[in-house]
Amino acid sequence: MTTRQLIIDCDPGVDDAIALLLAFASPELQLLGITTVAGNVALEWTQRNARKLCELARRAYIPVFAGCPRPLVRSPVTAELVHGETGLAGAELPDPQMPLQPQHAVDFLIETLLRAHDPLTIAPSVP
Repeated sequence: MTTRQLIIDCDPGVDDAIALLLAFASPELQLLGITTVAGNVALEWTQRNARKLCELARRAYIPVFAGCPRPLVRSPVTAELVHGETGLAGAELPDPQMPLQPQHAVDFLIETLLRAHDPLTIAPSVP
């Protein structure tokens, strides 16, 4: 079976939480990292949610990188009414123990893409 190398770029609210859990369960995917941005909720929550989900799925070895805290060309629009204040709408998960990577998500993406010898897929979440 061939595996596909993948980086998921997301803003983990409930929808991206489901996508991450599905990716974790797929034997066809080799998840190289998760990059997070502000979106459904603030970056403080999205990076924390990604780490919580990694630990829930016993994938604490997958590095999580925080990216931009706001959109580059417009004012931020969040979705707390849909995803709850923390983005996970009532899911009570313990605080993550795995560290947030110190490197900015953009730098991780650039370095990983420049080093890649095999095809690499970036799966961005879209609003």
